[in-house]
Amino acid sequence: MPRKERIVEIESLRGIAFAAVVLQHSIAHFSLVPEAGLEDGVLLAILLMVSKFAVPLFIFITGMVLFYNTGEQLNYGRFMQKRLTDVIAPYVVWSLVYFTLTPQGWGGFGWQDLPELGLKLITGKTTSHFWYIIMLIQFYLLFPLFLRAIRHVYNRYESRGRLVAVLIAGAVYLVLADQLGNIARFMERLNIPVLTDAFTTYADRNFLYFFFYFVLGAAAGLSVGKWNLWVHRLRWVYWMVFITLGLRFTYLLMLEFQKPEGIQITFYTVSLIRPDMAIFLIASIMVMYQLAGKLHNHMAVGWLGWIGSVSYGGYLMHMLMLRYSYIPDEQLYVAWGFNPTIRMILTWLLALTLSCGLTWCISRVSWGKWIVGSVPKGNLKK
Repeated sequence: MPRKERIVEIESLRGIAFAAVVLQHSIAHFSLVPEAGLEDGVLLAILLMVSKFAVPLFIFITGMVLFYNTGEQLNYGRFMQKRLTDVIAPYVVWSLVYFTLTPQGWGGFGWQDLPELGLKLITGKTTSHFWYIIMLIQFYLLFPLFLRAIRHVYNRYESRGRLVAVLIAGAVYLVLADQLGNIARFMERLNIPVLTDAFTTYADRNFLYFFFYFVLGAAAGLSVGKWNLWVHRLRWVYWMVFITLGLRFTYLLMLEFQKPEGIQITFYTVSLIRPDMAIFLIASIMVMYQLAGKLHNHMAVGWLGWIGSVSYGGYLMHMLMLRYSYIPDEQLYVAWGFNPTIRMILTWLLALTLSCGLTWCISRVSWGKWIVGSVPKGNLKK
């Protein structure tokens, strides 16, 4: 891929997205602690909605960067070779780590475990957050098709036609999200091996249910100037959508907490694959992009850029780092009388620090990219 000038917002956006991922998983843990009351549930729900954009933003960034950097011709072999070393190999390594990890510590591994391991590798089931890697790999595998289709639209139509194409893709996506259950029931009746599972058991990692964020990123990457113009022009619209739907989802979560047996903090209402959530997430992407563009503090930009540079390795290991981050909570924070929300924030910051720090340390050794992917050398500067 030819080198181009960096899109300045992307480095900060990666850091923001990764911090939001770790925050979401910290919230999920502390929503279950016995001490969490309704007041904690409200705060956790607000923080969850503010950080819900994380995975769609990562997909958007992937689409934007790939289409921004890829010329008219794609060397698919070289493209996939880089993804094999930078993405798939570290994924396999950490899948082995999580597969052999038990609540009591490190477990054994034998030849008899290979079939189970193979299935979990293909489906991303070795740990809860690897569904995203499986979905991401699908975009890499199908990138030539996306590239050909989207460039065909881009080369054939002017600005208005391209905008209509994006809107049509968005409408198709909203219909797909709305019909998730009906599609699953239809595929169950067909009972086609592998394909049925892709729309039922593993629908949450099927690229079709996330494709619009990738297409939106592609549109932004092909016309960065026009994308920035639309981000500026529509700021009042997407901010209103972001605030209105964010408040609505927070209210729905408050209703979900009220069970016959008492208050239970759960977050089933805010599934990623539903039409109203998709609209909220699209608005969230634009909000975060605008905020990243307005961030001019050199220290903040530098730190977010550094976090973004180690985000892939950090993503792979952060659930393990969270496990170790719970130790101070159990041994110190509870004894000190901290409320669950404060404990969650401290745990989140510790897990984020450990994930980023360990990724950076591993990346410094010659074989580090096989464990955490490629990490740029030196400090990221604007």
